[in-house]
Amino acid sequence: MLSNAMPRSKRRSFRRKKPAGRIAVIVLAAALLVAVGIFYIVQYQRNLMYAQYPLSYKELIVRMAEEYDLDPWHIAAVIRCESSFNAGATSSAGARGLMQIMPDTGQWLAGKFNEDDGFDAETLYNPETNMKYGCWYLRWLMNRYHRDLVLVTSAYHAGHGTVDKWLADSYISPDGQTISPEAIPYVSTANYVTKILKACEKYEELYDYEI
Repeated sequence: MLSNAMPRSKRRSFRRKKPAGRIAVIVLAAALLVAVGIFYIVQYQRNLMYAQYPLSYKELIVRMAEEYDLDPWHIAAVIRCESSFNAGATSSAGARGLMQIMPDTGQWLAGKFNEDDGFDAETLYNPETNMKYGCWYLRWLMNRYHRDLVLVTSAYHAGHGTVDKWLADSYISPDGQTISPEAIPYVSTANYVTKILKACEKYEELYDYEI
């Protein structure tokens, strides 16, 4: 007698194929979910970096960098650490503006532009004035310390007279020309230099020069 039933061996083969197909779909779906998850994690981390390293006044920073032959990301890093891009910031010591310039230092810097006659410390809250004075001073420190960012940044924080004393101390500076961040005697200055150098790297990683 003839039967329309499928042979047992074929039925078994057919049943084995169905689970394999479902597994493939599940694996593909899981891979897609993982890929989407990784994408959003990367985006979240990148957005978090942008939030931690903001960049206000970019056009002004780039212009000042070109005018004073400075790295724009070093300027941005200094502003971030000094004032968090708050042009109206005032420190407990009285430093003012984006690059936190003390009024007496502002008076001295204003003289470099023949602007010291009738100098008003309130002008240090003006972003362009503050950045012009701060970048001139960074350029002056760059010339003094041969563009060594550790020395320049240390001097911006602790004063060039202090850095000169450190260079004269063979225990701090064995060669009398450089100082490693780890050898900086002032903890606050050492931390400041480390933060600035890290911020420079992050700004270069996150942004470009286009305005």
